[in-house]
Amino acid sequence: MTRNWALAAVAATTLAISSCAYDSVDEDYPSSDGPSETTATSMPAPADEAALGLGATSLGDIVVDDSGMTVYVYDKDEVDSGLSSCEGSCLDSWEPVTTESQSPQVDGVDAAIATIPAAGNAFQVTVNGRPLYRFADDENPGDVQGQDLDSVWWVLDPVGNPILEPPA
Repeated sequence: MTRNWALAAVAATTLAISSCAYDSVDEDYPSSDGPSETTATSMPAPADEAALGLGATSLGDIVVDDSGMTVYVYDKDEVDSGLSSCEGSCLDSWEPVTTESQSPQVDGVDAAIATIPAAGNAFQVTVNGRPLYRFADDENPGDVQGQDLDSVWWVLDPVGNPILEPPA
């Protein structure tokens, strides 16, 4: 009889643990009823913090990240592919612009903003289907050191089009 009580206790504990795990999954993951903006690994950006905005540079107003740093697109990325072509040593100089939200906030940018999967359960921000990056040599807001680098890296105008001219 002691053995039956021990089995019942183990069963009750297992049920309680699995019930908690189910509740956690149920709250954190989207249901099959339709898409959801929030998952266990993503939280919306605070309403007062935009992931992208506009900043003044020698090239005029361009798209910048939430710290005011210039963002770039890479010609080797295929538009709307959902993938980044910058891998390996490319990432040493070009950091992906990431967010925790699948729906990043923007301020002043009049373009299609979306995300693609990125490392570390984050999302890489895209503008008009193109993944965004920061250049390691840009030290301050307004720097555009990566513009026209190797004729494949470009800043974006306020509607998300690459500016195809060298910096002044």
